[in-house]
Amino acid sequence: MNSPSSINSVKASGPLHNIGALHLGINSEKVLIFIVIAAMISMSAASHVALGDPITREEAIERSKDSELVKEGLALAHASSSEANYYNSSTLEHLRKWHSDELFENVSREDFWEERVPRGHTAWEIIWGFMGVNGPSAQGYVVIVIVDAERGWIIFETLGGQYL
Repeated sequence: MNSPSSINSVKASGPLHNIGALHLGINSEKVLIFIVIAAMISMSAASHVALGDPITREEAIERSKDSELVKEGLALAHASSSEANYYNSSTLEHLRKWHSDELFENVSREDFWEERVPRGHTAWEIIWGFMGVNGPSAQGYVVIVIVDAERGWIIFETLGGQYL
């Protein structure tokens, strides 16, 4: 059996003793600061990886099909078409600055879809054309859907003009 003195000697040479020795040689505030900085760097890297690459044109068009206006158009129209326009973050920032021009001083910033895209993100503008809503010779209309390219979320949708 182990005597009390042999147990103490095991504790003195075990891993807990080594931690105590480190504590004596390193300032505990520095260790805490290092742990906090390491955690912040790790979370920053994880959030960057989570956003990943922007979705493709095809993915944006597919996501836009979740729009209620697009669902209705696809259900009622004889024919449809879509086009996609990509807006990078610097273009969106340029548009935001343009909206602050006095030309738009009486227009709410919420009226501009660009204001709804998170800063630093990019967006896809999907323009749907629906033709022959009441048959092949009937008129059509346009639906515009904005998709956040980093998250794949629909940010904005609106019914555009009608055409013959």
